[in-house]
Amino acid sequence: MINFSKWMEAKESKKIFVLVGPPSVGKSHWIKKTFEGKDPYVINRDDIVARVASQIGWTYDEMYMPPPKEAKKGDFDIKYGTVVQSPRHMTWQPLSYDKVVEANEKVEVLFDERMASAHPSGKDIVVDMTNMDAKDRQDALSSIEGAVVGEYQKIAVVFKFKGAEDIIKKVAKKRAAQALEKGESKTIPPEAFDRIFQDFQEIDPSEGFDQVVSVDNITALMKLGDG
Repeated sequence: MINFSKWMEAKESKKIFVLVGPPSVGKSHWIKKTFEGKDPYVINRDDIVARVASQIGWTYDEMYMPPPKEAKKGDFDIKYGTVVQSPRHMTWQPLSYDKVVEANEKVEVLFDERMASAHPSGKDIVVDMTNMDAKDRQDALSSIEGAVVGEYQKIAVVFKFKGAEDIIKKVAKKRAAQALEKGESKTIPPEAFDRIFQDFQEIDPSEGFDQVVSVDNITALMKLGDG
């Protein structure tokens, strides 16, 4: 585990850390270890999804509940509502339930508010999402729009995953089973992982990061998967 404490204390400017890596690779654990005793401003869409789900009495998985394959527009479900055309941002399925669309629109509003409040918070910022491609990383850096040049050190933290894809899927499956035991539900299917893995782009200097740091959690993940 990399310890940034001395390096961070030596720098006077604020920092924005853009974490890069698939789910279940150890990003949240890295935050807890690296920022122990500190209070960074963390941006995590999954946290917002979970909060909205809790507010309406759904599980995390239900926030993405798709209609059956044979469903047609206008079909109705007593819990999830009417089947409608998915909005443009819900790229993962052509049709959706209108209540699922409404819930995801609420997530988008809250996420935009979280992003907009990052720079005014005056804190170091951690963007804890997959950020696998250049566009996502630029979106992450947009959280410091309005900052003066040099106000933030921009640091990409890249979690190694190549060669450990099956281990990561195994860890995710184990975590999903543990969530079910608690009455929760958060499932990432293998095909979703495959899309995320394929989306990865190496960080290019043109992206504007001041430093790129590599984190290797693969040995720890192997122990988790086998435990």
